[in-house]
Amino acid sequence: ELNGGCSLLPHKHFWLYSNRVLTPRGVISAAVEISEGHIVSVVNQQKAPKHTKGVHVIDYGNAVIMPGLVDVHVHLNEPGRVEWEGFVTGTKAASAGGFTTIIDMPLNSHPTTTNKEAFVMKVDAAKGKIFVDVGFWGGLVPENAFNSTAIDELLRAGALGLKSFMCPSGINDFGQTNTSHIK
Repeated sequence: ELNGGCSLLPHKHFWLYSNRVLTPRGVISAAVEISEGHIVSVVNQQKAPKHTKGVHVIDYGNAVIMPGLVDVHVHLNEPGRVEWEGFVTGTKAASAGGFTTIIDMPLNSHPTTTNKEAFVMKVDAAKGKIFVDVGFWGGLVPENAFNSTAIDELLRAGALGLKSFMCPSGINDFGQTNTSHIK
């Protein structure tokens, strides 16, 4: 979020210049116009305004400007196992690596996110601790597999999908499923 949140960018409208901007046409020398937190245009640097009073330009030289990366399999482990990896450390590390969106797995937090209550607890635990966009998987385990109401509640609470293991997960409260559970 620009001008708030964790952004280091002080302006509502600015330009990013680079000799290497990744676009659908390939890598080009370009200027990316940002306004109110959104990309407005991508133009050839020669067509972009120069840095003057009122025009804010950040020139990245030969550094690559590209869309943020997405990782759909991360383990943030919070609440309950923050000593392994928590929201703050995990999302800061993701950001440092160029990831702007991550999706957290349901099994290494305590409790595991296999029901609505645990899912809401996890979402609440993330508030004020995340530095990238975060989504959450819910867990499909033998205890909820045949309960369509419980699965529906988990998905309505915001789970993006369901993760299950057809082999031992290594986590006692995230049981192994079989083909009857996932039909």
